[in-house]
Amino acid sequence: MGERVGVGTYRCTVIDVTDLDVGYRFWSEVTGLEIIGRTPGGWHGRFGYLGHKDPWKHDLILHVVDTAKGEPANRVHIDLTPNEGMDRAIERIIALGGAVKKPPSLYPRPGSHGDEPPVIDWAVMQDPFGNEFCLVSELTDAEIQGVLEATRAGASTDHEWRVAAGRTA
Repeated sequence: MGERVGVGTYRCTVIDVTDLDVGYRFWSEVTGLEIIGRTPGGWHGRFGYLGHKDPWKHDLILHVVDTAKGEPANRVHIDLTPNEGMDRAIERIIALGGAVKKPPSLYPRPGSHGDEPPVIDWAVMQDPFGNEFCLVSELTDAEIQGVLEATRAGASTDHEWRVAAGRTA
């Protein structure tokens, strides 16, 4: 069986922003990507790039639009794995101008899918423009066992489960 070939190859993610400088600051700090090819007002007055300079590779394009995102949920979003833990990532995102849309919780919730244990710690965030993205961190086997033991002992809230997993104080 040969190598799987799709219709296309993943190139990058494009995010709508109303202020390129705010978008650069927020998304470069959140992703750790560097700003590349920066020009006043963005390339053609509409685009900013984040990625790697050598070799040139843009991973994220900021697309300048006139108005912020409306109320409907995003049709596409990105997932990020926090480097310093969920709570620290949320603190940093808020300090950068982002917001929490859905506080962190374990998924699936203990007991919500029969005996299926939780496998991720997950939060939904928003950038300064209302675009949603997720923070997702896999639980270790030891963390899962801690949550299951806490559930058997009566834990029933996201905070209690996250404490049992050692994910928050």
